[in-house]
Amino acid sequence: MKKNAALIAMCAAVTLASLAGVTASAQTPGHTTDSADPATPTSNEPLIINGCPIWPYTRCPGADLRHANLVGKNLAGSDLRGADLTRADLRGANLAAANLEGANLTGARLSKATAANTDFKNARFIGADLEGARLMRSDFSGALFEGSNLEMARFNHAWFVGARFISNDLQEAKLSATNLKDAVFEGNFVRYTLFHESNMEGCKGCKKEWE
Repeated sequence: MKKNAALIAMCAAVTLASLAGVTASAQTPGHTTDSADPATPTSNEPLIINGCPIWPYTRCPGADLRHANLVGKNLAGSDLRGADLTRADLRGANLAAANLEGANLTGARLSKATAANTDFKNARFIGADLEGARLMRSDFSGALFEGSNLEMARFNHAWFVGARFISNDLQEAKLSATNLKDAVFEGNFVRYTLFHESNMEGCKGCKKEWE
């Protein structure tokens, strides 16, 4: 009987010690499960790239946004005049009513982006991807499109005064009711491209049957 009592007492002591260890571990600072890591940024913190806040109506003329990941970002009404967006990823981004005059969009990805009523005067689109982009009523006067994918892009009612189109894919693009005065077209693929009701006064390379 004495041996059994001693064994029971020993087991109880071991159990109590184990429970005490678990409780102490749970109360040790830095091991709580409900505390947030202060080094981890919260999801509502704004994205800032090279000093440029990425949000609507941001003011970042001349910003360095090369290779920036701007997929789906809302930059409506932003001032990005002269910005360097070389190889920036703007797929699905909102650039409506933004100012990108003189911006460098070499190699930029703008497929399915929205840029209606946007200022792209004298911008450069060299090797850019604008497939399926919505670019209605925007101003591309003096812009350069060279070796870019403009397939199924919608440019209706846009301005291309003095713009240059060199070796681009314009298949199924919509350029209805656009202003192509003094524009230049050389070596473009224009299968099923729509130009009807556009002003082609002084356009070099434009064809009568496009009207």
